[in-house]
Amino acid sequence: MKEKDERRDDVVVYPNDDSPKLFKNKFLEYLTKTHPAVIFIMYSILAGFLMWYYYTEVNPSWQYIVGFFFIGFFSWTLAEYLMHRFLYHKLKDATYNTGLQYLLHGIHHKHPNDPSRMVLPPVPSLIIASIFFSLFYLIMGDYSFIFSPGFMIGYSTYMTIHYSTHIIAPPNNFFKYIWNHHNIHHYQQHDKAFGVTTPIWDFVFGTMPKKGRKTVNVIYKKA
Repeated sequence: MKEKDERRDDVVVYPNDDSPKLFKNKFLEYLTKTHPAVIFIMYSILAGFLMWYYYTEVNPSWQYIVGFFFIGFFSWTLAEYLMHRFLYHKLKDATYNTGLQYLLHGIHHKHPNDPSRMVLPPVPSLIIASIFFSLFYLIMGDYSFIFSPGFMIGYSTYMTIHYSTHIIAPPNNFFKYIWNHHNIHHYQQHDKAFGVTTPIWDFVFGTMPKKGRKTVNVIYKKA
């Protein structure tokens, strides 16, 4: 039986304009923006330190370090999917235009090519990372020192891919599929294609985009 097509919402997008200010205070506004390279360097240093600590103070086993690192990396892809689907979009209809969803994610949907707001800036990013690390430590103890680096580098990989999909033209290789997958989420079906690093969890949880389906009618404007 053919699924009935949902209503199509008008969505205004400013593809060539920077996002508006969130705070009148210049310092607070400065804290809302960053370049992905800053976050990538920050987490690379932190991940390296945690693995060094585990190797020198806990257990000098490269097998454990490599194994837990890749488990952490893969775990990030699931966390990425769950946060994108259930935190950045509203549970009821996957919209993002009001409330917390707009602050965290909706502003990116409206200004998708603003490079300064494609990733969480350092302060909120480190707060969230600290919460994750505390949770990992409670669950797995010292293994968190080698699991967390994989999680961090997974986030850094996501951030790099996400930035590239908006700034760089789709490459003529296997990454083109990743580019198209994310663009479908932005410009065709905002309730599908939540995976950015990989579409694997969209396969698992049934949110792969459907050919020919549209839930948004994108209206392009200039600020």
